[in-house]
Amino acid sequence: MQKKLTETSSTIGLGLPAGRKLFKVTSGQYSGRLAAIVESGPNNIKLAYADKPYYSWSEWLSVADDCAETAFDALMDAEGNIRVVYPELDTFYLVTRKLTFSGGNWTVGAKVVIYNGSACYHPTLAIEPGGKLWAGYSRFLSPNKQVYVKASEDGGVTWGGGVTDAGEPLSTGALYAYSKVVVGLNHLHVVYTLAGNQISIRSRPLSGGGWSEVFNIATGSGLTADFDAAVGADGLLAVVFSHTRLDYREFDGMNWGAVVTLDSEAGASPQLFFRENIPVVVYLAVWSGIQKIIKYTDRQSGIFAEPKHLDNRARAFDSVVLYDKVSASYADRTVQAASWNVADVYHPVSGCLVKSAGDIIYLGMADKFRYLEMTLSTAGSGGTVQYSYWDGTNWKAFTPTGNNSNLEAPTVSLVLWTDYDDLPQDWQKKNIDGQNRFWVKIEVVSDYSIGPVASQVSAVAAVETIIFRR
Repeated sequence: MQKKLTETSSTIGLGLPAGRKLFKVTSGQYSGRLAAIVESGPNNIKLAYADKPYYSWSEWLSVADDCAETAFDALMDAEGNIRVVYPELDTFYLVTRKLTFSGGNWTVGAKVVIYNGSACYHPTLAIEPGGKLWAGYSRFLSPNKQVYVKASEDGGVTWGGGVTDAGEPLSTGALYAYSKVVVGLNHLHVVYTLAGNQISIRSRPLSGGGWSEVFNIATGSGLTADFDAAVGADGLLAVVFSHTRLDYREFDGMNWGAVVTLDSEAGASPQLFFRENIPVVVYLAVWSGIQKIIKYTDRQSGIFAEPKHLDNRARAFDSVVLYDKVSASYADRTVQAASWNVADVYHPVSGCLVKSAGDIIYLGMADKFRYLEMTLSTAGSGGTVQYSYWDGTNWKAFTPTGNNSNLEAPTVSLVLWTDYDDLPQDWQKKNIDGQNRFWVKIEVVSDYSIGPVASQVSAVAAVETIIFRR
């Protein structure tokens, strides 16, 4: 199931990969209720919720309208209360709000200042089993950022030694610094990247005491915000991080294991969680050029499996067939459509994807799909097209949710239907050029003066960031 919740005009609506934005109530009358928190606009944080099967979502609740347009973080405690931490608009001081859960609803509490001594970025929250809260953040002291942590013993009412107390510094200064606070069985861990060239960790016992010395999990180039960390039920600490490739490393409480490469290419928004003590990694992989496709891998068999598509309906088309009306001929361009070779998707008769009225692009999958992403080496000009699907008897015209495109722009990114729940119930498979698929037909209604030519055509969603519940 995929359900569209809202649009966002924020440049960082889901925050950083290590952050959390989707939560599930785990006990009580409302057990199973999901809550989603997003930055819906440059300064607005909002929450919506739904119960199983998660088709119908509530109206959006305003959590804050004074958030700087930068990353925020949130967490849910065992009672379903949610805490949100964010840099404040204009000042960039670090602040937090508690959303109290009662009677199935969340009530937004007053803003509490964590630190007001300088600008703060990239906050992260964690909670110990006993209720002690920890906030990590990057403190800005021009021109560098430095990783700090600060604790609250009273449920977020007061923090450390007061609002002027910056907390505890854990790193040296660098132009770039991103962190995540993780609670283990016996230790609190802060995993962070620094200067784009190291991912490191410092830890302290939950029972109290000092922080460990810095341990570099890995060094190299490109180590920025694309990392995540998690602890399994057995206490295993794992870290996934992207640089020139996607890597994984874990700590069993005594020793760090070897670095394991999950993907030879870099992966965006890596997310790490455990299912029955099995580590699972979901991430955005670069696919055939510049598109990103959601993949996952897990270690069920003792080693990480070859990454697979998470959504098997958002990938390369099973079939891309072009029909030229003048010659009454079909041309299969499935292989060319999946590649990143420039200007190789065209019908050999017309030299274009389509050109004249009656020419057709057939896009086919074994399963119903909802995305169309097309990169044109030559944008069309002057023509119009009609979109339709086969209902078992006729081709039924429809207008894509993302509005009709006449293939007149270099990039065509269309959401054909809002979400999978909206896919036509009467959509049927049909045999085209010997291939039985669910087809979307794009037919020329009026001639093009310049026919479009494509470099790539796929059903890969135009996804830039992902945040999973974990």
